[in-house]
Amino acid sequence: MRLIKLAILSAVFFFLLLSAFTLLIPSHIRISRAIDISGKKSTALPYLQQLSHWPDWNAYARDSSGHFKITLTAVTDSLVTSKWKVGSKEFYSGLALYETREGTLTVQWYFDFHLKWYPWEKIGSIVYDRQMGQVMQESLINLKQLIESNP
Repeated sequence: MRLIKLAILSAVFFFLLLSAFTLLIPSHIRISRAIDISGKKSTALPYLQQLSHWPDWNAYARDSSGHFKITLTAVTDSLVTSKWKVGSKEFYSGLALYETREGTLTVQWYFDFHLKWYPWEKIGSIVYDRQMGQVMQESLINLKQLIESNP
């Protein structure tokens, strides 16, 4: 009986300690990548504003398994926001287009995650940047090649 009490108390203590530790992890996380592109804004806009062009450059939009459900939420000449759904999780993304100087565009792509207080969700978020960052950067390189090859 003592062993069972010790196991239960240890499990509760460990859960409370883990929960306290995860309070230090923010509940809002943004993963962001950016790239400079030589080109005109008018050439870049269709690739960003039209979801039908996303598979041309976006590795996530190419996913043929239907894993990602993407919905555009707002479209302007400098920002495209979208809602992504993977299973039961929803998160938001944005593609910002800046014309830093004549003939040079900067495209910033970001994902915003709003996490619940659950320790397993916050601990899992630690690896989001490593999981998504490389795919985001490769997609932006594809976008750069598309825009620069279509002047």
